[in-house]
Amino acid sequence: MRLITWIALVLTAAGCGESTGPLSDLSGLRSSLAPVHTVFASPLVRSLGIFRFSGPLPAPVAGGPLISDSFRGKTLAFSCASQHYAVTADSGAPATGVRVVLYQRAPDGSIACPAAAIGQLDLFDVSAPGTMAVRGVATGPGGGAALVDYAISHNVADTQGVANATGFVSDGQQRLDFQVTGAPGSDFHSPSATMQLDDSAAHLHAVLHHAGQMGVDTYSDDLDLSVQHAAGSAELKGSVGWFNTFRSWDEIVSLNEVPFAKVGGSVVPEGEGPTITPIGGPLFLTGEQRQVLLDFVGAPDSIRAGLAGLLGAGARLVWIAL
Repeated sequence: MRLITWIALVLTAAGCGESTGPLSDLSGLRSSLAPVHTVFASPLVRSLGIFRFSGPLPAPVAGGPLISDSFRGKTLAFSCASQHYAVTADSGAPATGVRVVLYQRAPDGSIACPAAAIGQLDLFDVSAPGTMAVRGVATGPGGGAALVDYAISHNVADTQGVANATGFVSDGQQRLDFQVTGAPGSDFHSPSATMQLDDSAAHLHAVLHHAGQMGVDTYSDDLDLSVQHAAGSAELKGSVGWFNTFRSWDEIVSLNEVPFAKVGGSVVPEGEGPTITPIGGPLFLTGEQRQVLLDFVGAPDSIRAGLAGLLGAGARLVWIAL
């Protein structure tokens, strides 16, 4: 599933456009979702996303440990010359796990060279009889308090990809606690997941349910994102789709359980957003209201991509379908 350019634009442009003063219906939604965007965009959390599609460790051998003995107690660092991670002679790695140095990423998503370390990720095999499990703990370059701490577990009696993840992620100021359950579907092309995010300081409780269907150059997703915040509640429910470089939307936004806006669009070129039409309320939306709604429409992709990147290194050892 590709990241969509317009999402990045709306998440960084929340203050642009017209403004008619405080938005009684939407201001609480904006402020509650702000930590999600801020935390997932922080440099250390973003650095973890490099492992979403390629892990620093080889895949575990069936029946063997998740982290082989040859990597335990070792530190892996990135080489700009080889463009790969490799074992180094650096000390300080946990004796029962492996340490992976984290680096600043370039605008295109690759590791920026010359490589500048911004943190470290320690991975541990915490499996038990009948359960495969990995724990990941990420800190800043000087160590200190964990900014990321999670565990992914899989019952060996379940289908591969059926797993749970729990933990927290922080940018050093704001913290999100999360719970994830995922399953790949009967044919491994219909993933479904439930993702929960909580930030008590921001009075945020968000739950995203989604069920996707992947084809050749196509992807469709039925989703339901509900958000409880200090000022009330909001829900985004419906379906989205991709075909090559085109997108489609068919969703409804409800505020405090009342339909507020229709999100639509068919065969929309990549980089362009959906149309948003009020339902049963004002005939027109202000620029600020429209921007908040675009942020909300983009939130499911932001949450999925953020968690997939965050869990990437661990998910290469214990697969969880997202």
